Amino acid sequence: MAVIVCSRCGQEKEVLGATAFYTGEVREKLLANACRDCWQEWLKVQLMLVNEYRLDLTDPRTDEILDQQVLAFFNLGEPDTPDLPGSIPPPHSE
Repeated sequence: MAVIVCSRCGQEKEVLGATAFYTGEVREKLLANACRDCWQEWLKVQLMLVNEYRLDLTDPRTDEILDQQVLAFFNLGEPDTPDLPGSIPPPHSE
């Protein structure tokens, strides 16, 4: 099995393998940078996000939110405060 340096934990570990939940560029980034151990952590965080914000998994906007959050979790994208249902908008800076 191929080994990578995980972008989350920084350790050399086996590559993730298949990620059934993500497609396109996000999938490619995860396959190249995510280890199996951190992936298991992400699945727990993802479930928490879906439950906490009552995300509708049939809504395409949910895919965008989870894509952004998984990339931020694996340090592959800029963290952003998503406009999640039930979230409090960030304060405006003047």
